[in-house]
Amino acid sequence: MEQFTTILGVLGAYFSVVLVLAVSVETLLEPFTSFKGLQKRVSPDDVINDIKGWLHPISDMGTRAAAIANLGEEYQVNINDIQTRVNVIKTVADETAKGLGVQKQVDDAEKKIAVYMAALRAKFAVDERKRISILRIIAAIIGIAIAMMLKIDTFDILGTLLPPNVRAILTAPGGQFGGIVITGLAASAGSSFWHDQLGRLRAIKDSARELK
Repeated sequence: MEQFTTILGVLGAYFSVVLVLAVSVETLLEPFTSFKGLQKRVSPDDVINDIKGWLHPISDMGTRAAAIANLGEEYQVNINDIQTRVNVIKTVADETAKGLGVQKQVDDAEKKIAVYMAALRAKFAVDERKRISILRIIAAIIGIAIAMMLKIDTFDILGTLLPPNVRAILTAPGGQFGGIVITGLAASAGSSFWHDQLGRLRAIKDSARELK
């Protein structure tokens, strides 16, 4: 039980250190989110839901179309490509309606809005993945830089949990560099992640205390 408590103590100390580093990384990362391309955008569906929430239903269609057009400009969606897709869908929808014997064909505005929304959703998803990937890379660079300046080595902190022969390898110059890089990468995971890990560790520690 004492050995288990020691392990929890070492992990708790490591998680706490990384949590502080993660907060520092997020603080230094914040200015980057104001750059063009790294700013968080509102999703097309959120915009449409907001419009539907405060506008009269009669004006919903026209305003929705205007909002989608504005979003199209913001996301730089190729209008010509969308128009081609609109025409294809319109033709298919009309032929299907005739084949089913439906007298009233699908409204062109509805078709256009549906295609615009599909294109905007796809563009938003791609841009959001790209934005998050770039921010993660920047966060990793910042985390590694902080770990190097402070010389915080993951292997050094967790070394007491490792066998002596493994510890000897990891405390060599190459291993120390690797430990610092791992510390920086761990810090780039975010403060919320490490806060959750500390919470889980506390729960395990409390359970172990009750069993003892």
